[in-house]
Amino acid sequence: MGQYYKDAEDLYRIYGYFMDRILKDEKIGTKMAKAGIIIKFIYTDPDSEITIDLKNPPVRPGYHGNYHLGPCELKEDVWSKQAADFSHSFWHGHENPIAAVTKGRVKQGGNIVAMMKLLPVVRPAFQMFPVILKEMNLEHLIIKK
Repeated sequence: MGQYYKDAEDLYRIYGYFMDRILKDEKIGTKMAKAGIIIKFIYTDPDSEITIDLKNPPVRPGYHGNYHLGPCELKEDVWSKQAADFSHSFWHGHENPIAAVTKGRVKQGGNIVAMMKLLPVVRPAFQMFPVILKEMNLEHLIIKK
């Protein structure tokens, strides 16, 4: 098991809260929605999946996209496979995803260019992730550098 998540349910609880914040955010969410793609994140340690649907109309009022915790039937336009601990560090702003792909720490497929265009859009979420951990009383999961 990884360093930050006890199991898939733990990851889904944290990332679900985080996705709620990102996809409701007027700046981040509206810009993400313009990508018009479906992204599947496949995590290891713990094994889990999160799919972000920026292609179909949001089903919840106030959201700019949809997300699914766990496997779902949506066909992704792009996928990314990585250790959950890498993702945790990424959302703190401590990882370079392009370098991680070249070093084999992250595997990707599909419309990678569309996903890479989202990097500058999600950068403000790097400040948001530690805040949501604190809101969830999970300060011990905040990475300090």
